[in-house]
Amino acid sequence: MLEVMLAVTILGVVVAAVYATWSTALTAWKRGTQVLDSFQRERVVMETLQDLTRSALYFTSVPDLYQVRGETTPGLGSTVSFVTGSDVLLPRPEATTIGLRRVALGMQRDENGVVYLGIANVPAVLGAEADEWVWHVLSADVVGFGVQYRHPQHGTWSDRWEEPHLVPAALMFTVAFRGQQRGVPPLIVTRAVEWPGAEAALEALGIRMSRESTTFTVTPQEIDLSQFSVERGEAE
Repeated sequence: MLEVMLAVTILGVVVAAVYATWSTALTAWKRGTQVLDSFQRERVVMETLQDLTRSALYFTSVPDLYQVRGETTPGLGSTVSFVTGSDVLLPRPEATTIGLRRVALGMQRDENGVVYLGIANVPAVLGAEADEWVWHVLSADVVGFGVQYRHPQHGTWSDRWEEPHLVPAALMFTVAFRGQQRGVPPLIVTRAVEWPGAEAALEALGIRMSRESTTFTVTPQEIDLSQFSVERGEAE
């Protein structure tokens, strides 16, 4: 009987040790998968914003057609639109806009009131108004979006762009990604992208670009996420 009890005890210790090892490995694998998924979703969004901006077009001969439009909407944050030659994330039904489209980026709400980062496309030559845009989901994991614009003449950053006959020297995107689990704070990612051809556009107007600020020095835009987290919690 003593030998049986000893054997059972040893077996129990071995099983407990195996289970603890397996549980630790499983937890580490899940965390690694979550980190990888989080990195992937952030990379896709930020690279999309970067690709669209680096393919932006502007011609001083028709500034009204190519002007950059940047504004802030209460409760949603920044919205920016510009003409780009990139076809990234261009839906098949809108393929006619390939080569020259006005793309808009900003926070939107679905039918349940849950926010998401949206993208809209219209042929640049049509000049459709904002209320005519058809929005698509760029990322449902984004709960906050801010855009800042570097003025090409004095090098300062601002939250709005109100220069119809100029283009910003750079755009700075601040994106808040929802935490993978409830209670986890959003991850804020900031990336600044130089506007292609900005210097040439200024030279055509006889203006010299300021060198006082560069994209190597960035400050994330402050985004109020409190209302978004509450609405997301109610939706869940």
